[in-house]
Amino acid sequence: MNECYGIPAEVIARICKVDVKTARRWKNGENRMPETARMILAGDLGAFDPAFSGWSLRNGKLISPEGWEASPGDVLSIQLTQAQLATARSENRALKEAMEAARGAHIEDQPIPSEVIPMEIGQRAR
Repeated sequence: MNECYGIPAEVIARICKVDVKTARRWKNGENRMPETARMILAGDLGAFDPAFSGWSLRNGKLISPEGWEASPGDVLSIQLTQAQLATARSENRALKEAMEAARGAHIEDQPIPSEVIPMEIGQRAR
């Protein structure tokens, strides 16, 4: 009963909204603790939605099953971060297209060097 270890029966009763006698029975193994009570005591958010099984809240942070932490501010900034990422991706795609277009220009389309610079060093362009 790792979920109950070190937690007084009174606290378990308050958190799980049960009588203290019920919490004591859970602690000493007389009665089996419901899975939702186990998840609540473990801080597992899967008790509220199966999609968040393994996620928890500790010290004001959302903790992923992998141990990644997110503060409330981090969570609130997700929309802004996604918008910035979408803009960066769009700009990157446009730059790639421009580079591909520049690479695709044929050599024949380029001016002949003698038209741009003098044939000999020191000779003036006319």
